[in-house]
Amino acid sequence: MDDAVNEPYRDGERDGARRPWLVAHRGAMREAPENTRAAFDRALSYEPDGVEFDVQLTRDGVPVLYHDRTLARIEGGRKRISDYTYSMLRRKDWGGWFSRAFAGEPILSLEEALQIYGARTRLLIEIKSRERDRLSGASDTLTRRVLDLLARHIPAAARGDVFILSFDAEVLDLAHREDAGWRYVLNVTNPRARLRRAPHQWCFLYARCIAVRKLGRSFVEKTHDAGQRVMTYACNIPAQVNKALALGVDVIMSDRPGWLVQRFRRGTDDS
Repeated sequence: MDDAVNEPYRDGERDGARRPWLVAHRGAMREAPENTRAAFDRALSYEPDGVEFDVQLTRDGVPVLYHDRTLARIEGGRKRISDYTYSMLRRKDWGGWFSRAFAGEPILSLEEALQIYGARTRLLIEIKSRERDRLSGASDTLTRRVLDLLARHIPAAARGDVFILSFDAEVLDLAHREDAGWRYVLNVTNPRARLRRAPHQWCFLYARCIAVRKLGRSFVEKTHDAGQRVMTYACNIPAQVNKALALGVDVIMSDRPGWLVQRFRRGTDDS
């Protein structure tokens, strides 16, 4: 990782040595099946500032990397990660849906991902939490499993390179109460929505993250005024990157990390 970008820039700090972090969204997901080792290895070949991925819980309590609500793209149907044990999921093909070239790609557990990539780059780990997960207690279980694995596999000196994200504010609240030593990021659906608790009770947040299509100046200014950083996704064309830069965001995620990194190296608006 480049020491010149240990922290993304903030307004008033753009001294030429700093720039927003450039993060691979689910790996190089335009070039390889998302959230797999193939996607992360391809992404890291471009030397981004980090990779983002999603975590869900298997039926037998193993955190694994997967984004979607169901396994429709993997096998058709409406079954979910939570309907299978980890050993059952290991027997499925997680790459063939994308291309024959990736047929047989295995699912990654969070533990494997931490072992392989924990010392190589910044990790942005999104804890998936949907209504049925909250009602069943699975969200709390997953959150605690993630924290346990991080404590076991990430050394203290590297804690600043790991970020825990979620659209579920209660997941972040629980995680922070269990371990305040990580950097927490709230994924925001509605930039105008207010959290249930008072603003000062969410001062532990490192950042807020929002889709670039919903990104606006007011959201950026209010987030920065609260002492938090702004992350945005997924910036895949010049207009989206230009918007993010004009508004002063701190972290830009892209499905095209190779293109994004090269764009900053060349300093051009090439598509």
